[in-house]
Amino acid sequence: MKKLTAKEAYALLIDGIIDDEKDLEREKNKWIRHCLYVGMAAERIAQKLNIDSDWAKALGYVHDIGRRIDHFNHPLEGYKYMCAKGYVDEARVCLTHSFIDNDISLTAGGGPKRRETYDFINDYLEKHPYDIYDNIIQMCDLFCSENGFTTVEHRLLDITERKGAYPNSYEHYQKMLELQNRLEQKMHCSLYDLFPEIGEDKILDIPTINKELLNLIKNPQKIKRMDIYEKNLEKC
Repeated sequence: MKKLTAKEAYALLIDGIIDDEKDLEREKNKWIRHCLYVGMAAERIAQKLNIDSDWAKALGYVHDIGRRIDHFNHPLEGYKYMCAKGYVDEARVCLTHSFIDNDISLTAGGGPKRRETYDFINDYLEKHPYDIYDNIIQMCDLFCSENGFTTVEHRLLDITERKGAYPNSYEHYQKMLELQNRLEQKMHCSLYDLFPEIGEDKILDIPTINKELLNLIKNPQKIKRMDIYEKNLEKC
């Protein structure tokens, strides 16, 4: 089966949503900007690893495509959307991107709340062991925001402040560090060597941000979730 190209993935991502630059800057479309940065980041890492960088970029572009349907249930909706388009291999990343090493317990934000959604995703993940492309998108999702590249600590702090701390948050944090180290060993360089846009100031700020993050995930009662997140827990 022919792989989805980055050009085709980009067209799928913006179809019916982005017509011009003004559309891309709209607050409601910030998830698309995030996807674009994840795609660009995945391409760089794949190039460093000498694997298919165009496909990695395509996977980054579509990993959150389910948000066009349902923000809170985007992994499953993205999977169904991509399958309906005939991109079954690429649909995989819509489910795997949120779960480090394809383990449903290793996710930010607590994971799926609906039992049927949980069961479907968990069954899929158990039947599909992670590969290098899963890991690349999982990593990129953790240092790419809608505004560009940042450190994983800055990104995870932002996610935790918005979505809350959960019993699995510390384990997820530890696994994130392990994943970063694993990829760096494969690349024979620091992750941030590939992303000079991040800036030395943010990298030097990692210990401070890390301290804030650990304080939150070890003391989940200090987190106040956003009202919209609380209201939509049953939709996840």
